[in-house]
Amino acid sequence: MLYEPRYINANPSRNYSDLDLAFVPNPINKDVAKKYDVDAIKQAVKVLVLLNHYEKAFHPDIGCDIYRTLFENIELPGTKEQMIEFITHVITTYEPRADLTEVVVEPDPDNNGVRIAVWFIPENAIEPVSVEIFLKILR
Repeated sequence: MLYEPRYINANPSRNYSDLDLAFVPNPINKDVAKKYDVDAIKQAVKVLVLLNHYEKAFHPDIGCDIYRTLFENIELPGTKEQMIEFITHVITTYEPRADLTEVVVEPDPDNNGVRIAVWFIPENAIEPVSVEIFLKILR
């Protein structure tokens, strides 16, 4: 007797799925919508960059602490490099689906914030994709 799996993947091209953190309902079945493949990886990268240490329950080691560097002078030597180092460490350590290629940190003094672009190649893909994050310093 041959083994027949109970679950057959209807769409084998979709490798990854995560809940959409916007928690918008799916218009068809009214359940929480999902993000698939590259969109799921992009969402995970953004969450990792914005996560501080001790914010994730039972995993105090996961975090980027990017907010710690926001109140330092971005024009001083070493501040941008420290931000890039934090982001690089958290993505290479905790997101195996993304092969990090470049992290760009640019100050935006007109809008009182910092623009971050994270470039990576998703697993099972050829072209790099980017995640754009804007961190605004509130006073």
